[in-house]
Amino acid sequence: MASEENLTTGVNKDNVQGNIWPGLPKEFELFYFFKISKTDSFRRHLRYLIPHITTANSALKSRDQIAKHKAAVSDGLTHPATIPLAGVNIGFSANGLKKLVKNESDRLKAGPFLGGMLADLQGGTAGGEGRDNPDDWEKRFKDNDIDGIILVTGDSERTAYAKLYEVKSHFIGFFWFNSSIEDRFTIAGYKRPGQESNKEHFGYREHISQPQLVGLDPSPTGDKEPPPVPPGYIITNTDQDPSPQPDWATEGSFLVFRKLQQLVPEFNKWLNETAPKHDLTADQLSARLMGRWKSGAPLCHTLWKDDPALAENNNFDYLPTNTQEHCPFAAHIRKARPRGDLADKFSSAIIRRGIPYGPEVTKEEQDKQTTKEDRGMLFVCYQSNISNGFRRIQEQWCNKNTFPSGKKRITGDPGPGADPICGQPNGPDPFVMGLCDGKNKNIHVDLHCCVIPRGGEYFFSPSIAALKNISNGST
Repeated sequence: MASEENLTTGVNKDNVQGNIWPGLPKEFELFYFFKISKTDSFRRHLRYLIPHITTANSALKSRDQIAKHKAAVSDGLTHPATIPLAGVNIGFSANGLKKLVKNESDRLKAGPFLGGMLADLQGGTAGGEGRDNPDDWEKRFKDNDIDGIILVTGDSERTAYAKLYEVKSHFIGFFWFNSSIEDRFTIAGYKRPGQESNKEHFGYREHISQPQLVGLDPSPTGDKEPPPVPPGYIITNTDQDPSPQPDWATEGSFLVFRKLQQLVPEFNKWLNETAPKHDLTADQLSARLMGRWKSGAPLCHTLWKDDPALAENNNFDYLPTNTQEHCPFAAHIRKARPRGDLADKFSSAIIRRGIPYGPEVTKEEQDKQTTKEDRGMLFVCYQSNISNGFRRIQEQWCNKNTFPSGKKRITGDPGPGADPICGQPNGPDPFVMGLCDGKNKNIHVDLHCCVIPRGGEYFFSPSIAALKNISNGST
């Protein structure tokens, strides 16, 4: 077990997998789920894959290439086609690591991870508020013994599938009996087309206000921006990791994968029907659900109309916290990152790396206001502790009507309400959200659940050094 004295203060960018930080550049992404069928063979095959894993340094170089290419395109010096770049990362579920890490003393100490997402979020464990409906989960997530996940990113579908074929070739030989893995399934995600490329299917701008890691990212410049986060809250056994893992797991991170279906026509119908009842336009109600307008502009800075010029603005803290006139207590961004509502500024920090999936809404769906095609978000996040990160945010904050605490005297019963974007209803509890209506009066609105969890799993993404140790059988 790593002691606090052994925590590394710096981060080796050649050792950390690149999707953890700074993130793999991508237009298209494949999530390949597999089972380890022959452990000893898998270790040998893993050795051949390791040189192809995209590290943090490799990802930084790819980003630099893209930036230079865009500058050349802007200056008219090259054709505006994308650069053929691909990235590869790997992670293992608790079941997969049991096969690869035999020594009990070397096992990860990570509650929910060991039991898996299925048990954790369908009924909750250890006082949690897991509310996933088992009937909503896809059979392939419930019935398959998933040992690992390989993430492949690319500038196009063609690039990503070619890279996945190359990756699988390390584990699957010319004959089936040489293979060390069994396919489970593959899920594809891709950026939306044109001007919607940086937005998810409801139309909100994505990946704004990521935690800035000390020593890796530029320090925040605004006096109300969240403070920089010690890397130990995202990357295991690094500076200020609150729950160190065994030494072999240093510079890894816990990966949460979650398939979230979005009922877009139903969401828009609910907005259009609900907003006028409360002296709001559909766009104004939409902004109050998220805490940002669809451009990304914070509600705190522009309450009544969108201002795209503020899309990148992150300089706000929800103060004073005894009112929700400038942003509802239950708005998604306030639930998921409370800022001034909590004294602890970074214990539940996560880095989000998700991507949309599925086709655009069809005219038939728009006309009938009913979802026919499967679309949504392939949610991915990283943290050094799932209990403190994703699990606390989803179960203790987003799902609970009473968070942020101490607000019931302002909102009335049942409190701030649920997260209107990703909160899940729970039988007898009212599924509502508190907000200020068009006359700045505190009210509650009945919510319609339009984000349906369809499955997922918890994984651990080891460092390059750890992968080498695993391949040698010597964690």
